[in-house]
Amino acid sequence: MPIDETVPSNISRPITRRALLAAVPAALAAGGCHSTGSNPVTVRYWNGFTGPDGRTMLRLVKRFNERNPDVNILMQRMDWSTYYNKLFVAGQGGRTPEMFVLQTLAIPRFARARFIRPIDDLVASPQTVDVSDLDANVWEALHINGQHFGLPLDVWPMGLYYNKKLFLEAGITDSSGSPRPPQTRDEFLDTARRLTRPETPHRPGQWGYTFTYFESNLYTVLRQFGGEFFTPDSSRCILSSPQNEEALQFCVDLISKYHVAPSPQNFDSWIGFRQGKVGMAFEGIYMLADLQKQKDLEFGGAPVPLLGTHAAVWGGSHNLCLRAGLSGRELEAAWRFMRYLSDNSLDWAEGGQVPVRRSLRNTTRFKGMEVQSQFAREIPIVNYLPRLPFIFEFQTEFTTAIEKALRGTETPRVALATAQARLNKIIERDREASVAS
Repeated sequence: MPIDETVPSNISRPITRRALLAAVPAALAAGGCHSTGSNPVTVRYWNGFTGPDGRTMLRLVKRFNERNPDVNILMQRMDWSTYYNKLFVAGQGGRTPEMFVLQTLAIPRFARARFIRPIDDLVASPQTVDVSDLDANVWEALHINGQHFGLPLDVWPMGLYYNKKLFLEAGITDSSGSPRPPQTRDEFLDTARRLTRPETPHRPGQWGYTFTYFESNLYTVLRQFGGEFFTPDSSRCILSSPQNEEALQFCVDLISKYHVAPSPQNFDSWIGFRQGKVGMAFEGIYMLADLQKQKDLEFGGAPVPLLGTHAAVWGGSHNLCLRAGLSGRELEAAWRFMRYLSDNSLDWAEGGQVPVRRSLRNTTRFKGMEVQSQFAREIPIVNYLPRLPFIFEFQTEFTTAIEKALRGTETPRVALATAQARLNKIIERDREASVAS
């Protein structure tokens, strides 16, 4: 079946949005109709997998289409930087694709706009995915007002990447002589110090640690220090709490006090790690494929060390979602494809992901994936971003505050207080808009 990987110039095929809570069609409850006639049902499938993960997903789509001649999955990939705006505009115009991917952080916004079909009736049907096979925190992250909006495909926890060669050169090894990644705050600081060395005329400089993606790195550390970001009902931002200030100061100290991490100015952190100029970096499992292409880099993966008092790491998931009001043959075909992706998510893991189903992670095949299996140990402590309809505004303010503090242009206290004040204004604006609507 043909697969369109491009963003079409015209996405305006009209589709009427039906009621949000559509009943399970009789065809689905009875096992679906697998007609092989000359009129296959087309399911448009949007996602943001434009990197190496997109090639993996493309293979899965092709294989499904070959094995299901009565269905044509038409995949369209677009960059994440524009993806959500295009998807939201499509929803406003009644042109939402039958199936699409949402990261967990985006679920509340699209659910509130009523662009997503809940799947609780589908997982209760005979053609189901066993949700007891999912980690509770992953499934719960999709729970809004008594319903679940999407089927999680993977989990991408923040983990520790480390340079094995640099560890061996510094003598940071275990009893067997293998590189020994740190597990505690003291071990992390000691390891970072031993890996850091100044630049000399005869030797390039080297850093023990570097901050990569500010949001995920700092969210992990702040949560480990017991930091909260909003009150339980999300009615007020509490970003400038003492726990958050202490955590951010610790991160600043890695640069200005311990001198084991470079300032963000004029240093490309991830390139630095890939070039062997950095011993340790926190990043997501989604960067694995990038490293695997580099044959001259000896690297390993491990859980993030416990830097505070609470075991926690930033993480996210890709979730398979259905258009609100989807029914009939389109619903049966899309749900069949969703189950297929879930059942075959070890193939997805090969492309640098961690499957969400515990039964698949317990297989010999997955345990042979060295980095993925190490990062998977963190799934029970994954902390998703706050469940907010204004999540993108939160990300902007949070990242801005972090960068100001790490660059030394504002103290952690001032940076967090400024972000908190702005976010409380956003909360008030969102509350007024909700009342007006």
